[in-house]
Amino acid sequence: MDTKKYKVVIVGGGPAGSLTAISLLHLRPELAGEILLLEAKAFPRDKVCGGGVSGRVTAALESLGISLEGLPRVPVSRFSVYFEKEICNPVFGNDKCFVTRRSDFDDRLLNEAAARGAEVRTHTPVAGAYRESRGITVVDRSGNTHHADILVGADGVNGKSRVWFGAPHRGRKTLLLQTEFPRDPECESIDDCMLMDFSVPKYGFPGYAWFFPSLGEEGEPVVNAGISGAPFSSGSYSLLKEAFLATVKYHPEIEAMLPPRIHFKPYPEREFFPFQSGAKERVIFVGEQLGVDCFTGEGLGVCADSAKAAALEIIEALAKEDFSFRGYGRRIRTAEFFPIYFVGKNYMLQNNGIQPNFYFAMVTRQKPLGKRNVVDYYTAAFSGKEPSTVLYTPKFWGMVVRDSAAVLPGWLREISGTSSSRR
Repeated sequence: MDTKKYKVVIVGGGPAGSLTAISLLHLRPELAGEILLLEAKAFPRDKVCGGGVSGRVTAALESLGISLEGLPRVPVSRFSVYFEKEICNPVFGNDKCFVTRRSDFDDRLLNEAAARGAEVRTHTPVAGAYRESRGITVVDRSGNTHHADILVGADGVNGKSRVWFGAPHRGRKTLLLQTEFPRDPECESIDDCMLMDFSVPKYGFPGYAWFFPSLGEEGEPVVNAGISGAPFSSGSYSLLKEAFLATVKYHPEIEAMLPPRIHFKPYPEREFFPFQSGAKERVIFVGEQLGVDCFTGEGLGVCADSAKAAALEIIEALAKEDFSFRGYGRRIRTAEFFPIYFVGKNYMLQNNGIQPNFYFAMVTRQKPLGKRNVVDYYTAAFSGKEPSTVLYTPKFWGMVVRDSAAVLPGWLREISGTSSSRR
């Protein structure tokens, strides 16, 4: 039995849990020794993920004084975004975006949390937690109890912290498949590029395939690839694998690198939903307990922003002894990731298998000289070149109206022709 009462117990040592601890200690160093972080696994641990880190996230880490020096990574400077034969190639405009192995990245953050004063216990899976009159009690699987004023649920998409406190997820849960294979360093299509292909809805799934340049366990060049969007149900694995193999045929340079047999790692993913419960009395949820961005699948932006928001809420709660966290929802909906989520969500709602896709008709049209289109704005916000609030400006929405009006008549004619040919 742990007789000490902590200010905060964090369940989960991934980026969301580590960054919450780091954010708290950055704002209030005197909380060193008052934060207990419980992690089920040993670190570094395997993480099924594309490994892309946006410039926005890099900037957030820098603002916390977190050094990424020595972290193995591949710098990337652009997106290549495909829909069948249509393609756009926006550039990030800064040098803060990269791809890394999440096992290394997550381990770096957990060690940073410990170095700043969080008490970190790995190999400590949590069985449950419950609210008492003046705090929270957490029970690990060895039967030990840990007491705190506040619990942070940072236990990821498969975590149970929401279930313990009657706050079920609202976002859609989908299946993701990820694989790695040797990369030809001379392959220009992904040498410094995060390639995403949104042709996947052709095969019945509202998702995308990705091909990122990355590094293997020994630092060797690899392709980190995968596909998302299938329902999390029986039979989805084989159908999603078939869709991946069909999509990669649009990319012959990458297809040539595929091994004869591909081993996929399955992983669940849950979409961020803005109106779900993000907190309960004395309990606050962060990271993948809130979800990931549905357009890029990026979860680190949600991790960084929810960790910052949670830290501010926790500090205020401790000062006022009001643990309702009423302001957390507002902080999340005004966080840096939210405008990026909003624009991506509107695209994903439209990306329902219609051929050709209206979004790509907009972004691949000839732009007026000196003007930007929707994906230029989106990429600038994602990379951190510009604040994400640029996606709320009249200039951005004026551009959307301009391009929609220019594209709509031709798009409707193509849709009509496509429908006729199908009949």
